[in-house]
Amino acid sequence: MGELKKLNLAVIDWPNVFPHYIDSRFLNGKGRWWTCPLCDGEETFRLYPAEKDPRGGWHCARCLKGGTGVQLIHEVTGKPYREIYYELGTGNYNGGIPVEVVRKAKPVPVRPEKSDEQKCREMQAAWDGAAPVTVDSPVWTYLSTRIPGLRLEWIGRDVRCHPGLEYVDAFGKKQGKFPVMLQRARSQAGKPRRVHRTYLTADGEKVPFLTKNGKPRAKLEMSAPAGSFGSSVRLNTTRSRTLALVEGAETGFAVVARYENRIEVRCLLNCGGLEHADINWNDYDHVIIYADRDKVDHRRGLRPGEHHAQLLADRIRAHGKRVSIVKSVVEGVDFCDVWKLQYQRRAQQRDHVRARQLAREETRKRNLTRIRTSGMCAAM
Repeated sequence: MGELKKLNLAVIDWPNVFPHYIDSRFLNGKGRWWTCPLCDGEETFRLYPAEKDPRGGWHCARCLKGGTGVQLIHEVTGKPYREIYYELGTGNYNGGIPVEVVRKAKPVPVRPEKSDEQKCREMQAAWDGAAPVTVDSPVWTYLSTRIPGLRLEWIGRDVRCHPGLEYVDAFGKKQGKFPVMLQRARSQAGKPRRVHRTYLTADGEKVPFLTKNGKPRAKLEMSAPAGSFGSSVRLNTTRSRTLALVEGAETGFAVVARYENRIEVRCLLNCGGLEHADINWNDYDHVIIYADRDKVDHRRGLRPGEHHAQLLADRIRAHGKRVSIVKSVVEGVDFCDVWKLQYQRRAQQRDHVRARQLAREETRKRNLTRIRTSGMCAAM
């Protein structure tokens, strides 16, 4: 290839270059957030418009990778950087090999980027329109039917019920307003930084809408300001020196029910947030991390949930803290599923013990009756 000339990435027509290296199904999103070609995260991947980053900038909110267009091509294809720079400089994209699907990438929408101030105002407006969870709310119906043993009074103040927020589906179509469970995540300093939404029906079920790939799409995050990743939701009312950390709220509330609200439980919203948890570890003596047993990510050769949990555990241990990781032995099963089985077995054991107690009481009563009857006969 010889000596490479210095390449100005800012003058490259990235929308025309990417289709030569990346499957077009990762480049044809209609919104600002698409499927990630690295981790398959739904609506977590974004190509920045040239006005924001003319070097082909990109970012994935799930695998937390990002960079220039050259780095994206390297991550997807595995090509050496030198080879990529040569192809970009000569215009011989992908070595002249035709792409499997010849379709020009659709341009990134020109909708202006929201400022951090605007994002914060929108999150605050949604939060102000919500109220604490009540026994007759769809949120309590949703939680109580999924987490046995959970009590309403255990739910923390950073979980609320909104009577109705607009739902926009994966194709940009408005589907109406639905009740929403809101979770407010805070930074280490206690400042609200993120708001997570779980859209529900009036009967407390998750809305039936799907992603473009047919996966459930009831759980969505609002646009958050820069630097908010790693903020956490305090799910329950207890503060303790033992802290349980989970990815999702359902798993977290299962832990609350398991310990009957005796330990503090926080939710990081996803496995990437788990790894980057922004928490003051000096407030705790023991941290318990509940790791989801996800399917193996064959591109990275690891299970994302367990991988990020281990990275966090190593970071906390560096502070001299005791750390435990709770893992499921079955793929696709989290602690919420495990707790349902444990609660059912406990209920069966309680019923069995109660039945034995009643049987013993009945036997005692019969024996007393026989003794009294025998005594009366002897007296006669």
